[in-house]
Amino acid sequence: MIKLLIVDDHPVVLDGTMTLLQELDNFHIETEQNPIAVEGRLDKDSFHLFLIDINMKPINGIQLAESIKQREPDSLVILYTGFELADYYELILKRKIDGILSKTATKEQVIQTIHAVLRREILLPNDFLDFVQSQLHLSLQDSQQTLSDKEKMILNLIAQGFTNKAIAVELSVTQRTVENYLSKLFVKLNVESRAEALKIAMEKGWIE
Repeated sequence: MIKLLIVDDHPVVLDGTMTLLQELDNFHIETEQNPIAVEGRLDKDSFHLFLIDINMKPINGIQLAESIKQREPDSLVILYTGFELADYYELILKRKIDGILSKTATKEQVIQTIHAVLRREILLPNDFLDFVQSQLHLSLQDSQQTLSDKEKMILNLIAQGFTNKAIAVELSVTQRTVENYLSKLFVKLNVESRAEALKIAMEKGWIE
């Protein structure tokens, strides 16, 4: 028997969601209108799955989900909202929730999402893949901006006004080697000049 707790501070929505899910086989469904009371209920009982409205007071669904996950890491949490689902995709990537639903979802979509989450699967719109791709791109940019000690040294020398020739003397390498370092550095930082590189270096705290 799967124990499901629906949490929503709007009684009409709460009753409607309860009615929507009554046909689920092998489910024991309970409801809670006061999000603050959930923790007290968990002192006496446990649930496999939580379906939580995001827009609640005095604590919202995201805060409640985080509290539940900290207390019961194995529990499964689905948030549902009347706002854009994409606003909450990051919570899934960070493993703070297990699923997200729109309040405009059909009965079939709601039930399919619940069953998917119980199988430890994610059922989401296609634009979730676009979001994941954008996050991977940002991560790649961050990794590309991890500089070596020598690259940071060159940036510090540039900040002190050293020419390429002077940097070569300081590092005991050829001027061509310094130019190669700078070319790779510009690619990493996605810049085209020393001035742009220095600006990023100062923002990142790479210049002493």
